[in-house]
Amino acid sequence: MVDGEVRGGVCASITPVARLRVSLFLLLGFLCCGPRAAYAQRLALSQNLADDLLLGTLNAELQYSVHRSWTLGAGTRYNNWTWRPRQEDQFEARQKTFYVGARWWPWYTYSGWWAGGKLQYQEYNRGGLKGPETEEGDAFGISLGGGYAVHLNSWLNVDLGVFGWGGMTRYVTYACPHCGQRTDAGTKSFFLPDEVRVAVQFIF
Repeated sequence: MVDGEVRGGVCASITPVARLRVSLFLLLGFLCCGPRAAYAQRLALSQNLADDLLLGTLNAELQYSVHRSWTLGAGTRYNNWTWRPRQEDQFEARQKTFYVGARWWPWYTYSGWWAGGKLQYQEYNRGGLKGPETEEGDAFGISLGGGYAVHLNSWLNVDLGVFGWGGMTRYVTYACPHCGQRTDAGTKSFFLPDEVRVAVQFIF
């Protein structure tokens, strides 16, 4: 299948995508360009090892403490790899994911239990994992979850958690990962597991 053909048709028409990307860039700009005095123990950068195991999905998340019990965050996940263990086989879990959100910490930020939500957009192409059918599209929705941060020292955490998300997706399905034979297309609602977190978190 030719990825550009689908992107130019089904996937280019989602207007909330532009809004989400602008929100992401504004939040990142605020976090990066704010007063330097605010950096002391307020900024956290994390890398999710569980995402890395999902066929090499690159990821990063940035959080900023705005209150004793609240953090704002933004993150991304990226996977553009296609795996071909044999000439006739192919599987993939490709994605470009962007999100902004917030977490509530009952005790204090970056320590103990937390609950959070995210506004999330994902461009995806996955297939060949459970069967030959492949689905490609754009999903937009809300992700909710919770977890626990193990406080190792003043600058290092292990962040554990799980998220599920739901929303709408515009999609195209194909008979197999490497052929261009469409079997279905349209818009549908979904609720799916989103993220399992086993993350290393650096606090500044």
